[in-house]
Amino acid sequence: MNKTLFAGLLITILMIAASFFGKYVYWHDLNEHLEVSYTNGVLVVPPSPPNGDYLFGTDKYGYDLLAKLLDGARFTILGAVGVAFARVLIGGMLGLILGYFGKVQTNRGGRFTIWNVLNGIPVFIIVWMIMIGFTMNPKSTAIWMTFILTLIMTILGIPSVAASIKEKATLIREKQFVLSAKSIGASHWTIIRSHIFPHLKENFTILFVQEVVLTLGLFGQLAIFNIFVGGTKMLFDPIEYMSRTNEWSGLIGQARSNLDIYPWVIFFPLSAYIVFILGFHLISVGLEKKYQKQFAKYSHI
Repeated sequence: MNKTLFAGLLITILMIAASFFGKYVYWHDLNEHLEVSYTNGVLVVPPSPPNGDYLFGTDKYGYDLLAKLLDGARFTILGAVGVAFARVLIGGMLGLILGYFGKVQTNRGGRFTIWNVLNGIPVFIIVWMIMIGFTMNPKSTAIWMTFILTLIMTILGIPSVAASIKEKATLIREKQFVLSAKSIGASHWTIIRSHIFPHLKENFTILFVQEVVLTLGLFGQLAIFNIFVGGTKMLFDPIEYMSRTNEWSGLIGQARSNLDIYPWVIFFPLSAYIVFILGFHLISVGLEKKYQKQFAKYSHI
């Protein structure tokens, strides 16, 4: 294991562990909030900056930021991992089938294939146009709204994954060992399962990690336009947009107006978000280095 992969795995595992188990050891939860008080001659008014009692400070309503981060972590992590897994699973299977059975595209005259066209569609714009109609103050539960958002993101991400796998599968199906398997009567399913997929499993692994990073980035883009995972709670007079799930990108989106006045309100969610993405990015880079070294070793043999 190289240092990059180790660092990425360490960061990711620690953050996932803290996200799922941190709430059992941290002394504040979402039901507690800092109230206005007059203590030792000092007027205490939320939001409170980080201190010994509130490690990440509080928001303007007095709720502990660390407790909110711990609460929203499951939506951030499970949402991104779920979208990536579904994309790679469905898109990968589709790409394998298309790569094995499909015709080789010659792309004459500079024409784009259907996959090129689908990959050129900006996913963020489409998700925003679909979700903006019913994500504000929805009547559905946060879990159901999360499922709808992740389902849309999964469907829109499948073409790019399928195209990537299809291209590689098309090259492998022309290899001598695949042609030999065909000549002795191996079934299509056996060839795909036993001869093509084993040569692509490293690609599937890297693709999964990259899709997690892409999904997290998409969460962040949507949050800038008040589309939060689990739905958006819209307040009036003054107009404010709140995350229903405390998902990390939602906490960033709802706090961006506090950057100049209460910077810690956006700093800690943004830091957690960036570190989490960095962890998966390092895993992706580390895996690529590992597989390149592994394949280079085999080629010398």
